[in-house]
Amino acid sequence: MELCEILKYDRSLYPGKAVFYYKTPDCDFVPLQASVARIRGQKVGITEGYNADSTPKNLAPQDLAYANPVIVEECYVPPNISELYCRFSLRVKANSLAPSGCSNVDVFNTLSALATKFKELGGYQELAKRYCKNILLGTWLWRNQYAGATSVTVVTSNGNSYVVDDIREITWGSRWPNEASEALNALTDEFLFALTNPCVFWHADITAKLDVAFCQEVFPSQVLITERQDGLPTKQFAKVKCIDGTEAVSFNSVKIGAAIQSIDDWWHSESDKRLRVHEYGADGQIGIAHRQPESESDFYSYFMRADHYLTRLEQINRKSTVAEMSESLTYLFAVLIKGGMFQQKQARRVKKKQEA
Repeated sequence: MELCEILKYDRSLYPGKAVFYYKTPDCDFVPLQASVARIRGQKVGITEGYNADSTPKNLAPQDLAYANPVIVEECYVPPNISELYCRFSLRVKANSLAPSGCSNVDVFNTLSALATKFKELGGYQELAKRYCKNILLGTWLWRNQYAGATSVTVVTSNGNSYVVDDIREITWGSRWPNEASEALNALTDEFLFALTNPCVFWHADITAKLDVAFCQEVFPSQVLITERQDGLPTKQFAKVKCIDGTEAVSFNSVKIGAAIQSIDDWWHSESDKRLRVHEYGADGQIGIAHRQPESESDFYSYFMRADHYLTRLEQINRKSTVAEMSESLTYLFAVLIKGGMFQQKQARRVKKKQEA
C-alpha cells in the first residue's frame, strides 16, 4: 500500500483515572490520602564509592556513613481498615474502523475495507476478549494486585454487572471457573459490540475490592518530576481532588490504559510475556524493542501490507474461525485501536529499509 502524508487514528479506549478509597460505617467514600515523610537517605549508589572508571574513590571511613535528608510522599492503608477500593471508568468507541484523518483516498478506502472485512470475519473478537481479560484479572492494579483476596466488579452502561470473586484463583492462561468464564464471555460480547459499532455509546464502571493487611503500603501512580524544588517531596503521587477539597491518590489514565492494552504476546512464537501494544514492541522491563524493523514484524511493516491483507481476507470463507486470522493482522488492529499519528516521514524510513 502506498504511504500518504497524513494518517491518524483516534484511540478507541478511553479509561478514566482510577481512584483509591475506603469505606467507614459513616461514609461509603473516604479518599485514600498520601502523607509526607522526611527520611534519612543512605549513600548506597555506586557513584558514592567509585569513580566513572570503576576505581574506588579516595574516601574517609565516615564519608559513606553520612545520610542525606530526603522528602518523599508515601501511602498506607489507615489503621483498622481491612478493605480498600480502587475504581475507574472506561469508554469504548469504534474508532479503528476508519482513519480519523487521511490525505489519500485510496489509502482511506483500503483501510476502511480491511476493517470491515476484519470485523465480518470475527477478528475483533480476540482483541475484545483480551482487553476484558485484563480488566477482570485486575492487571490495572499493577503492584497492588499482590494483596489479599481481590474481587473485580464491572457494571456496564447496559445495566449488567459482572464479578470475579477472587482474581488470585485465575491467571491469563489458566482454566477459569465457570462463573468467571461466563462473566468474561458476556463482558466480551458487550465490549465487542461497542468496539465495532460507531453509533454505540458504551461505558463500564470497574471497581476492585482488596483485602488488605494492617497499614499495608499502597502503590499509586507517581508524578514525573523534572525539577527538584526545595521543601517539596522528590517523590509525589498522582491525585484526584474531591468536591470537598480532599485529595485521593490515584492511577493516571495512561497507566490504566497501558495495563488494559498489555495483550501483545504475538511478538514471538514462544513468548511468555504480554507486552503493552506498541509499534515496535517496546519492552520497558528490559529496555529493548522486540519488533525490530529488520525483522519486518513491526507495525509499519505490517501496515504497508494492508492491501495484501485485504486481498487475503476477501478470499476467506465467512465461516472461517478466528484462528485462521494471522496474528500479524490482529496485532495491526491492536495498534489502530490504540490510535496514533502514523506520519509519512517515519513510514518512509521503514519502506526504504524494506525495499533495500
